[in-house]
Amino acid sequence: MLESIRQQTLDVLTTLIAHLPNVLGGLLLVLAGWLLARFLRMVITRLIHALNHILDRQFHGSTLRFFRISAATERLLGFVMFWTTILVFITVAVRVVGFSAAAAWLDRLVVYLPSLVSGGLIIIVAYVLGTVARHLVSHASAAADIAQAALFGQIAQSTFLTIGVVIGLGQVGVDVSFLIILFAIVFGTLLAGFSLAFGLGARPLVENLIATRHLRQIVRPGLLVDIGGDRGRVLEFTATGLVLETPEGRRIIPASLCMQQSFSVITREPTDEAL
Repeated sequence: MLESIRQQTLDVLTTLIAHLPNVLGGLLLVLAGWLLARFLRMVITRLIHALNHILDRQFHGSTLRFFRISAATERLLGFVMFWTTILVFITVAVRVVGFSAAAAWLDRLVVYLPSLVSGGLIIIVAYVLGTVARHLVSHASAAADIAQAALFGQIAQSTFLTIGVVIGLGQVGVDVSFLIILFAIVFGTLLAGFSLAFGLGARPLVENLIATRHLRQIVRPGLLVDIGGDRGRVLEFTATGLVLETPEGRRIIPASLCMQQSFSVITREPTDEAL
């Protein structure tokens, strides 16, 4: 019994001694991968800091400073580079040690890794482009004095990010047919709702624009008119109406009222007392 235990112990020690160089080589590979991963992460961080410094100098005090890479994106890129390098070296180390089953599984993961990294990079790029689009649309809308400038910016960013996520998942290998159909339905619904809201909201404006065009053909500045009980002399036309000079002062009349109420052009001008 003791002899059997001693023999088994010797076999285990012999196996360990025989594999010790491979184990040490695998540990050294992991250590080298860890050091290289830290170095690459530091390089990426330094490059991003240098790029942000250049952008800050070029666009100092300008609204274009949003082109700089955010701290969250910097950490994400460093994380991806670090663990990608570690995974590659662990795969090599496991193969050196001789764990064939684990090595085969890690090999499949490493082969799948480029698609996973490229999909993640597509999503990151879409996020960055969405941020740029949000700032551009927000500033353009604010410059045009649009009340919902921030909302339009968020819509632009969400659109870029959604498209990036769909493309990124497709690159990874996920079936995105359902997501594309869902995105098309949601986008079509939002577009239809926005178009309907814009059409209903712009209806009075369109009516006044069309009515103003017709009024210019029959009324000229200087004529005396009576519009629904408002009598006065036409001073000028605006984009959506006309300005009357009345005894009470100037009054802006929407052009559509001339089409909806009684409208008279007074050819026989009364005396000033009649006005």
